[in-house]
Amino acid sequence: MRYIHNNINSPAVALLNDWNKLRKQVGQKLSYNDFNNKPLLNDILREEQGGICCYCQQKINHYQGTNIESSHNEHLFPEKGKNNTKKERQTEYVNLYACCNYSKGMKKSQQHCGEAKHDEVIYEFVKWVDCNTHFKYNSKGEITPQGSYNTLDEFEANESNLTFKQKEALNAIKILNLNQSSLVQKRKKEQTVLFEILTKLTKSQVKEKIQEFNNERPYKQFVDMLLYYMKQKK
Repeated sequence: MRYIHNNINSPAVALLNDWNKLRKQVGQKLSYNDFNNKPLLNDILREEQGGICCYCQQKINHYQGTNIESSHNEHLFPEKGKNNTKKERQTEYVNLYACCNYSKGMKKSQQHCGEAKHDEVIYEFVKWVDCNTHFKYNSKGEITPQGSYNTLDEFEANESNLTFKQKEALNAIKILNLNQSSLVQKRKKEQTVLFEILTKLTKSQVKEKIQEFNNERPYKQFVDMLLYYMKQKK
């Protein structure tokens, strides 16, 4: 996951606030299901996120309709279900993100990101500037909590020894199924390409690439994993 800045001047704020105001004026509930401008909201959120999923960081370039580079408007705090104790957040800008639809329609074990999360609650890492410091990657293509263990299995086996943030990171990874097989394979493929490039670059050139990757829009797929390994050569 990557920190996503909530811009108070975002056009999404006005879009949602205007709709909320009209609903309240006529005594109607603020239900996201009734919100009539979902595609435009998604366009804004995708742009603000640099064209990547808020959870897995795969590329997303349109709103729904297909599971190829498409996305939906994800409620970080559940839109509905047993954990939804704050229904007013359904149409709050700071609770909405663009999330991939890649696993839509797949069997449960292969679903990931919002499709896997459903109405579960996860720690709001994407709201924290230091979000990327709570996660790391390994040569298997896995994402894990930051810490002394190397694989997801090792973190799970030693969960009782983890800090609060490590446990929350592990919980988010498991709920979002961020080590689903296709994600792991894609990360591994991107690692192979990156490692070949890094062998040809000096430390100063890698530093320039890090700056380039951070400034580039849309972001590269799995940008935080790429930066994680690039920073190791600095």
